[in-house]
Amino acid sequence: MSDSVVYRPHPEAPALATLRPFPKTEPWADLPIRAQGYEFVSRGDFVPGVLYCPEASGSQGSESGLPLLLLVHDRGRSMRAEELACAAPWISEGLAVAAIDLPLHGLRASPKLTARLIEGIDGLADGNALDPQTHALVEEFSRQSTSDLVRCLDALGGLPEIDEERVGVLGFGAGGGLASYLLAHDPRLRAAVFVSTPGLDAAGALDPARFIRRATGASLLMLEAGALETPTSDAIRAFFDAAPEPKEHVRVPALEADGSGEASARIQDFLRKTLAI
Repeated sequence: MSDSVVYRPHPEAPALATLRPFPKTEPWADLPIRAQGYEFVSRGDFVPGVLYCPEASGSQGSESGLPLLLLVHDRGRSMRAEELACAAPWISEGLAVAAIDLPLHGLRASPKLTARLIEGIDGLADGNALDPQTHALVEEFSRQSTSDLVRCLDALGGLPEIDEERVGVLGFGAGGGLASYLLAHDPRLRAAVFVSTPGLDAAGALDPARFIRRATGASLLMLEAGALETPTSDAIRAFFDAAPEPKEHVRVPALEADGSGEASARIQDFLRKTLAI
């Protein structure tokens, strides 16, 4: 798919991740988890990330390593976002969890461009027309993010801690749209969870529904978190309808950051089945 609007990789050396100690914050701090930072290059950008593994990972998972869940944060958040901590309890079952800072987010934020990017993403989700410069910024963010996520799987898949045959992705909000781009361009994923994924660019070139239909080999879980009486939006319905089988759409009250509640239990059960935890 060299003509893809969201995936135009540059020729570059294989992605490598050198692990180093990473400071744990709540709620990770008191859990038997090893936190390790890493960095790799993607289309000329340095991409920082964090990898969480069970402390006793030598006795967990298969002989080839731990299953990996890649978390993709929402726009305006970072790899330290509070909602990503919902995955902390799952690590004790033998799951490795990783995240990166998306372009213009977290350690990669820009005083000039980050706010404009977020306004552009929100504008597209609301169906608004963007000025050409802002639209170009959102497009480049989408391309860089897709490359970053593919390269992240390349880098982490080469580690002895990771079983690259058991890989999943969990996207929050706009991060779910980026996860759909990843699924369309990387056949390694066996599982994908989308939490309240918006349209991003409904009926446009960046619409996640245009890409999720190209996903192959992955089981999909769509979690729509929020008030149960709120109708499903047209964008979310179109996204789910475009997704290939096997798939499931679940309405839940909310996704608790501490990993409790129905939403977390649904995700945990789904990952147990699809990644053989």
